[in-house]
Amino acid sequence: MSLRIAEIGPDDDLFPAWCEVWADDQRHARPGDPQRPATEHVALARQLLTPGGSRTGTHRVALVDGGVAGALRLILPLLDNTAMAVLDLAVHPAHRRHGIGSALLTEGLALAAGHGRTEVIAEVDEPSPDNPGRAFALRHGWRCDLLETRRDLELPVDEERLAALEAGAGGGYDVITWRDGVPDEYLDDRALLERRMSTDAPHGDLPVEEERWDGARIREYEAAHTARGRAVLSAGAVTGGRLVAFTSLYVPIAAPERANQGATLVLREHRGHRLGARMKVAVLRELAATFPEVRTISTYNSDSNRPMVAVNEALGFRPAGHLSTWSRHL
Repeated sequence: MSLRIAEIGPDDDLFPAWCEVWADDQRHARPGDPQRPATEHVALARQLLTPGGSRTGTHRVALVDGGVAGALRLILPLLDNTAMAVLDLAVHPAHRRHGIGSALLTEGLALAAGHGRTEVIAEVDEPSPDNPGRAFALRHGWRCDLLETRRDLELPVDEERLAALEAGAGGGYDVITWRDGVPDEYLDDRALLERRMSTDAPHGDLPVEEERWDGARIREYEAAHTARGRAVLSAGAVTGGRLVAFTSLYVPIAAPERANQGATLVLREHRGHRLGARMKVAVLRELAATFPEVRTISTYNSDSNRPMVAVNEALGFRPAGHLSTWSRHL
């Protein structure tokens, strides 16, 4: 076997095959889920290579006898967490157990160290307890710092269930919805919420610090989702003219059968009014009106986040495996 690792970019001839490694990896792990389209990988790669953003990155391909067998992406935050790198790694199922993943991992850690990073984190999707990604991480000395449960919601949700969740909610708050871009008047508030998301949401023992968010970074974040072919349906709670809570749902426009629930946060001083439930109900109604093709929503929560887990379970979300996040100190 002849193994070679090479740098690759979104406009290279081999990049479609690089993307297909991820699709085959997903197909093997979760055969019932739609695979992430290649256009998403291309858009993300171009964003990472565009100067002036909040992060940069690089890509590597593992070539076995000239064919694409593995894929590596390294993401480097630039505005905060500058001691950290995020590593994404996949090996085609037909090429596993031949040292390709280990070679890509060694390459990724060397790249991170070369950029002055001392902490590397990576995610592992775990549909079942015997997932090979967990065994791979343990074998290479990584530490599991955060374990989240994936829960899936089958649509549509009965209207009586939605109404019951809204019942008893406190007054004094208006729930609004928007698509893709938060209204300008709430841009700074949305940035504050994202900053608080980096400190208030459960992060386990991950070596991460508070993130720096402003209006420009929010607009960059929104544009990145649009470029990746995603519609972002959001809801927020407003009181006294300020946005004090938000939730977002990501819908892949080209293949909208399964959507992903994104972040949900209520500022600490505004909790206890069932705002999380009200916002999620509002987004579900917006989803039914604009993307009736969506059949399933997936969300990820730490089991320590009992208030959010309770809301999701009341909506009808049911466990469907785990997502673990691992770290390695260099």
